[in-house]
Order: sequence, then C-alpha cells, then structure tokens
Amino acid sequence: MRRIRAWGSFSGVSPDEPVCNDLSGMVLHLAGAAGQVSLALTASSAGARASVDQHAAEIRDALARRGREVTPAALLSYAQGFAEAAIARGWRPPHGRDNPHDAAAGWTGHRNVLDWESLRLAAVCRMLIESQGGGGRSAGGGSGV
Repeated sequence: MRRIRAWGSFSGVSPDEPVCNDLSGMVLHLAGAAGQVSLALTASSAGARASVDQHAAEIRDALARRGREVTPAALLSYAQGFAEAAIARGWRPPHGRDNPHDAAAGWTGHRNVLDWESLRLAAVCRMLIESQGGGGRSAGGGSGV
C-alpha cells in the first residue's frame, strides 16, 4: 500500500493518481481542498479565526476522548470520517459553490458565510499543518496546538 504524504490537500496527491481512484482517497482529497479554501477565507477575520480555534479545541477533545494524540494520522482519519458523514448529509464544500470569495466578505458583516462543516475542516487543515511544523499561526490567532 502506498504511504500518503499528508500536507496541504491532506492527501498530498492529485486526484488523477491511482490512490484517489477509491472513494476514501477522493473524500480525503475533497476534505483537504475544502479545508484549505475555508482556512484561506478565514484568514482576514479575527472572528472567523476564533471560530476555527474553537473547532480545533473540539477536535483535540474528541481525539483525546478516544485516547488518540493529535498526529497527522489521527487528523487524516478524523477528516475522512467527518467529510464522509457531512457528504452523506448533503453538504457541499465552499469551493464547489458559486463564488466563495464573494461570500468571504460576509465575515466583516453580521453573518457567517462558511458553514459549520467548512470551519471544522479549516481547523483540521490548520492542525495538520501545525502538527508537521509548517507555518505558524496568523497574527491575532488564539492559543497554539
């Protein structure tokens, strides 16, 4: 079995590669893309970053309740299961919507444009990057991992 490098789009492979021919690989790739887009859309808003911080804390707690540490493998497993459940409920990621960048302007107003699922995947994406020593937190972010 091929070892998948977890970074950026979670799977580190293109959807054209054989590993993504199975449903699990495609779901993981979709989760990574959704997490990256959502994380980018939250970068300019302290309120949005605070939401991502809250989701990260909940993910850490969920992993701890199951006796798991925050590792790339644990985060990838969490992202895959989470995305599968969200898709089964009919969720669509932000990058599959009409224009997510126009929607990002809503963070400066009174409505949150990224849904709960998108924020959760943004938190997983940020945690994965941090767990691998990639990049620091944005200015104005909350506590570290």
